[in-house]
Amino acid sequence: MDIENLKQFRKNLIVNNTSVSELEYTKDNYDNDGNLIKEALPTITTDFCEIGLHNDEVYLVFILESKTFNLKLFNAVKNKSNVKIYGFINFNQTLYPVINFNYDSFIKLVQKDRYLQIQFDFKNITTADLLNEYANIVNIFDTNKVAVVNQLKVYLTG
Repeated sequence: MDIENLKQFRKNLIVNNTSVSELEYTKDNYDNDGNLIKEALPTITTDFCEIGLHNDEVYLVFILESKTFNLKLFNAVKNKSNVKIYGFINFNQTLYPVINFNYDSFIKLVQKDRYLQIQFDFKNITTADLLNEYANIVNIFDTNKVAVVNQLKVYLTG
């Protein structure tokens, strides 16, 4: 996916009556290995998540209130090959997936932080398929009654 695809995806969100920001270039982003990315990344934000591009891959980052995270939500997302769950304050520590995963230990770590981040990465995806993935993920959060932070209205800092 490239910047033109991201712009088209933004237009598709608008057509579907989704609140979405202008295209921005954000700094202080980290890659999947926890390294600071030097360049600013193109991003858009909806009332559910931040959507950005890095190395031709699109990512969706949802921030939710940890106290609303539940086993039903975990079971709905855990088998997605492109999911990564990590904290807000200690965002460089991947909570899931990890070797020797233990749900009880995981949930204790989740509850230590006010917010939890769940990220989905997509490579080689069309804007139409990305829109379907976005809608499906939003539906999972809605169905499981978790409180997702509206990043259009709330500016969060570590």
